[in-house]
Amino acid sequence: MSELTFGAELADLPPLPLTTATKDGHVFAPRSDVWPLRALVTNSRAFDFSRLTSISTRMIHKLKLGLIWHLEHYSFSHAMNLYQRMIDFYYEVLARKNVVADTIELSDILNYRATLNSQTEWKLGALRILLENIEDFGYGFCSPEVRDYLREATIKGNVKGVSIRTRDPNEGAFSDLELMSIQASINDAYADGKIGLYTYAAVWLFLGYGPRPIQIAALKENDLVVSENDGARAYALRMPRAKQFGQDPRAAFKTRYCSKQIGMLLEEVIQVNRERRIRLGLIGDDWPMFMARKDGELPGLQFHMSSQQVGYLLKDAASRVVGLKTNAKRFRITLAQRAVDDGKDKHTVAELLDHSDTQNVGVYYEASPAVVPRLDRHLAMELAPIAQAFAGVVVTVNGEHERKLGPTSGIFDRSLNNAADDALGSCGQMSFCGLAIPFACYTCRHFKPWLDGPHEEFMAALIDDRDRMIAEDISPKLYTIRDRTILAVAEVIQLCAAQLDEEEVAA
Repeated sequence: MSELTFGAELADLPPLPLTTATKDGHVFAPRSDVWPLRALVTNSRAFDFSRLTSISTRMIHKLKLGLIWHLEHYSFSHAMNLYQRMIDFYYEVLARKNVVADTIELSDILNYRATLNSQTEWKLGALRILLENIEDFGYGFCSPEVRDYLREATIKGNVKGVSIRTRDPNEGAFSDLELMSIQASINDAYADGKIGLYTYAAVWLFLGYGPRPIQIAALKENDLVVSENDGARAYALRMPRAKQFGQDPRAAFKTRYCSKQIGMLLEEVIQVNRERRIRLGLIGDDWPMFMARKDGELPGLQFHMSSQQVGYLLKDAASRVVGLKTNAKRFRITLAQRAVDDGKDKHTVAELLDHSDTQNVGVYYEASPAVVPRLDRHLAMELAPIAQAFAGVVVTVNGEHERKLGPTSGIFDRSLNNAADDALGSCGQMSFCGLAIPFACYTCRHFKPWLDGPHEEFMAALIDDRDRMIAEDISPKLYTIRDRTILAVAEVIQLCAAQLDEEEVAA
């Protein structure tokens, strides 16, 4: 179909503008049959009207008028959803009629609805938004019977919150053990050069804030607020609200506390960005936190990654190191569910999720209570090979030669009744780390447990302490935090036993 012009066939309809702009500011030519569009949520997507050969020129013109209005006034995601629902309806019904349609009839809608089920009926609801909108403009896109039917029909919406209510292990919130596994995995992967700085920083932002990808895509370097007091640096992060209805992604912000770890990591990202801009000869001071390889042609958002590209960073981390089904939604669910489990009220949870009200947070309170599994020695030994919590290297001989290095070379648990003076192992880093010794050691990549260390006694003490806290009805958040350590100790016990067996056979 050639570019639309105004002849007698379209004389009673408003003309299409030569150019217009989406709400994100991307300029396009509506009279073309293909609209190549850009937005912060995606790299590039096209609205292709040349595919619609089974509807008339007048219908295409009306459809364009309706979609232009949505692109100008609402988010690109919303307009794209309406376009896609129309395309689905076209191929499911209109394209099969073998005639060029000039209006949508009631039989078309009924035939389309018959192809849907309770899980997909929401698609007709989205299509209804577009059809009723075009009708409200007075363009006559549907028959009167269709208008009446859609006005009175009860259409099920998209089913939401199932994975939250059921605490789905693959779609719902991460468990405490899974969160600790993710943190350890990405730390080790970044240290080993398996993932890049952007991927590492993005995952930590998802862990810390549970944002939508578009919020990270909209971040700029100047959103990191740094203050110094008596030589100490403190950080805050201005997080773009991004999904507030009908607003620019950077029209409003929530200032969040930023930990020293994440703040320093973002400063490293900014420094790398500056070095890259010097190489490319880019000047100015209004730059994204996560820079794309090329300018996305969006006003005020030059060189911003799309939310789709930010999502790829998570997929990259998941495919390389995490070993779990990982996406932004799961981090967001986890943030809210942990807050609810900790006894936070609905207003606090809504604030954490950056919701304008509390109507969508109730589902987290409906979720079945978190089940804290029993963890004894037998179960720890069974789970240890799966968890792979131990990241260090077992010393291949006993600790005698390590002791010769001096009394400070060993790592001890002085609380062990019968093994307080027996070293658990040594640190391969030999520098101050600031972590809780010896509890943090077993999940640290620098830890060197000794073959003859009292690992059994240490694990028994951890499990006994866990059982004590359960008996005293202490919050699960306090006694599950060391579950990964228990599994790491169990893995060390197994590795030591296997190594001793090998030495015995060799002897």
